[in-house]
Amino acid sequence: MVIPEILIQIAWVFIIARCGYKAINLINVGSKAWFDIGFYISVVIVSFSFLL
Repeated sequence: MVIPEILIQIAWVFIIARCGYKAINLINVGSKAWFDIGFYISVVIVSFSFLL
């Protein structure tokens, strides 16, 4: 069974939104977890490259 392309694109959008949301929340806290922030931003960048 092949997953339709639109479902894969919707999944990428959810991944981008979730990781962007987590990165913004981590940036807004008092003590910065830079490794986690970098990870979430990296996932957003890689996801954009697959989506586009």
